Amino acid sequence: MDGKSSNIFKYLLPFLCSVLASHLLMIYVITDYQYPGMATHLSIDGSNITVKRSEHLTLIGYGENTASELYKTLGWMHARDRYVQMCLMRLASQGRLTEVFPYAETNYKFDLMAKQFDFHGRNKAYYSQYEDGGIAKDILQSYTAGINNYLENHNRPFEFVLVNYHPEPFTPTDVTTFISFVSYVGLDEICFAVEKVIIEFLISEKVSHDFLKQVFHPHLNNLTMEYVELYRSIKDLKSNDGLKSPVVPAITNSNNWVISGALSSSGLPIMSSDPHLDVSKYPNTFYESSYKTRQGNSIFGISVPGIPIILMGRSKELSFTLTYGMMDMGDYFLERIKDGMYERDGKYFPLKLRKYTVVGKDVLFYETEEGHVIERNVENYDKIISDGVYLAVRIPDRNDEVTIRQALLPFAKTVEEAQKLIPQSNLGANFLLADSTGNIGYQQAGSVPLRPTSDGLLPLPAWNSANLWTGYLSDEDYMTKLNPPEQFIATANNLNQDPNKPCVNTYPALPTRVNRIKDILRSSTNHSVEDMMKYQGDTFSTLADITLPLLEPFLPTSGIGNELRHWDRRFQVDSRPSALWFKFWNQYTADINSVIFGREMYDKLEPIVFNKYTFYKFAIIGIETGYVDGVDVVPVLKKSLETTISGYQGEVYGDLRKYFSNNMFFTGQLPKIFGFDIGPYPTNSGFEIIKVGSVDKYLEDPCVFTQTWRFITDMSTQTFYSILPGGPSGNYFSNIYKREVDNYINEVYKIWEL
Repeated sequence: MDGKSSNIFKYLLPFLCSVLASHLLMIYVITDYQYPGMATHLSIDGSNITVKRSEHLTLIGYGENTASELYKTLGWMHARDRYVQMCLMRLASQGRLTEVFPYAETNYKFDLMAKQFDFHGRNKAYYSQYEDGGIAKDILQSYTAGINNYLENHNRPFEFVLVNYHPEPFTPTDVTTFISFVSYVGLDEICFAVEKVIIEFLISEKVSHDFLKQVFHPHLNNLTMEYVELYRSIKDLKSNDGLKSPVVPAITNSNNWVISGALSSSGLPIMSSDPHLDVSKYPNTFYESSYKTRQGNSIFGISVPGIPIILMGRSKELSFTLTYGMMDMGDYFLERIKDGMYERDGKYFPLKLRKYTVVGKDVLFYETEEGHVIERNVENYDKIISDGVYLAVRIPDRNDEVTIRQALLPFAKTVEEAQKLIPQSNLGANFLLADSTGNIGYQQAGSVPLRPTSDGLLPLPAWNSANLWTGYLSDEDYMTKLNPPEQFIATANNLNQDPNKPCVNTYPALPTRVNRIKDILRSSTNHSVEDMMKYQGDTFSTLADITLPLLEPFLPTSGIGNELRHWDRRFQVDSRPSALWFKFWNQYTADINSVIFGREMYDKLEPIVFNKYTFYKFAIIGIETGYVDGVDVVPVLKKSLETTISGYQGEVYGDLRKYFSNNMFFTGQLPKIFGFDIGPYPTNSGFEIIKVGSVDKYLEDPCVFTQTWRFITDMSTQTFYSILPGGPSGNYFSNIYKREVDNYINEVYKIWEL
């Protein structure tokens, strides 16, 4: 071949390869083109099931009126539309992300966390205890049969081809591991983060004990200097590291409310729900689907791919929704270690050792017989434990048989029947219920331990066995309501505590949102579905409303300061005063907490989202009482306002608050022009309003907390309404990958019929 021909071939080969690749890509896209009515007929372990695309291009299953067939169908649907998401979550929950992505430091730390709690090992042991023929085992086996039926008949997605990853079939233990994992990440870990920051406050001597007791009343009433000295002696004490799951979102805020027929225009209950998760990962955490039975039942709801539970939704007879309950379901303990042994009542017992290899590094975890896992700094995980006092963490050690009972909610016909399925759960939650006969109800759920000597917020010495857990609360210990006199029930991660029952909440969300919801619901006896849509989008700031009168003497009579004076307290993307308020609140929070703790400590702790909400709480106490730990807030407010106004550069709120979602596999690393990621788009969500939302960072990792699903239904009809921020499919090459993004941004609800 001459040089000229060789040169032509040099340029022709890449061209031919690109043409071939584009044609293969086109074929791939065409084969995943979805349209309404598109049907697939399945045979899964003896069940004949049909799956079709709805008018909204979500999936509808058709089968028998049994939990087994419902969850076989759901497993197949999850694998069909969200397989990559499911596999990534499985890897994360088992501490195996570095097997596929070994070069990311965050993945290494996250694998250590999953190994520390041994989610997978524990669940292997738990599953062997499941009752043969029991409903939980049947649901798990049915669900994994559905997943694996899809996998047996389809190729690996292209993402896994890129990294040469060959996922193994799903097992029931994979599923229960993931349930345990998501019950902790971003949920139970909030309480641990609060306990940790309280320790840091105590040993810093920057804040008075009386103030901390005021903030966390009554949960620090047993605090003594003896405990403080023990906290100062803790070895390997590490700050909250702000570690964010690469694939699993936190459920930081949620709202739900239900009104009885006495307050509705239809004469029967109306249910409304809008959970708020981190939406910075795409596709959405939630997955909408429907199931129609040959016996006439019809079920709609959302689920999390990887979990065989319809978390929220409705049937013809029942509607059910939940918010995170802020339940204190885990504790830090103090452990005294000597020669590889831990102390109990003056005697020493050998620690259990678990050893793993992660990215070629040996890591060692130590735990007690009760399951207290010793916490150490990452750099010391490869070392044999030395003598000293350590923090040790304990999470609920119950299998998920109790949690999976909630998978039967779509088959319950009344509120009272549903309430009996809910109380025992590894997911702490506030459930609201409504049935077609007009009943409304509330049921608290959790796995809160029995603590003989504390409420759980103060780490106690485990060497005194009187401080150890003695079991878990019974069904009767959790709050329940049926048809309350007020004719409505609302929750927003707020305090739900029966004073006559054991403590379940030690760090509830501020009451701002729930109070706003209650005020709205009390304002009328003729609420409609259309009203509920407006309420879900409400951006009125009660916090601004109580703060602005304090700022009135310091506001300029012209310019942006005067605009803030006349602001209607509602966040809007094109609003200048909304932007100024947002900047002021962050400035004031930094200033008042820096006065208390010093700027150095504030800057160290503030980047952690869980810590940030504690600092907000301190700032709000100042607004409500005029003082924070003896500091007069008025001069701080004046200074913060002056700083904010002088630094204001004409921004509108939408310039400061932008919603985005990055493809969870590529994590925002690809150029935006490729279209894997969503946004950024301006949002009018805000802090402590009904349409709550925040654009934050876990250290350097961005996260966006906002409404992740909206749902409304009137029990007088078979109609319901929803919005989901994203398409049904996680497949980038599908025509339904981004289907609902515009509807979400513009708050356009889908209309469904059962």
